[in-house]
Amino acid sequence: MDTEALFGSRVRAQTLETLAITPKPLSAYRVAKAIEAQPIQVLTILKRLEPAVEHTPGGWVLRNDSLRRFLLSEIRERDRARREEKDELLVKLGMTPSFEHGRGRIR
Repeated sequence: MDTEALFGSRVRAQTLETLAITPKPLSAYRVAKAIEAQPIQVLTILKRLEPAVEHTPGGWVLRNDSLRRFLLSEIRERDRARREEKDELLVKLGMTPSFEHGRGRIR
């Protein structure tokens, strides 16, 4: 599923995904740097996403566990599809795909 279309923008989708995969609170600035967006845009999005997203003394955290599980499953699926595409291209080029060398497959 295209999370950008689901959440209305690339920055909003990537902001939520970043918070979903991060175990510790992040500042709006750190999120913005991670997703290559403007800090003020990320801060505005984070404020509008409350109460699913909460500002703590340490930074912003995703509080909605259902949303976190959904986003993590979407990220895993997207990574799996990319890995399969990469492996197919490697085989076509006569190279060894990742299941024999390098990191293991995402489950």
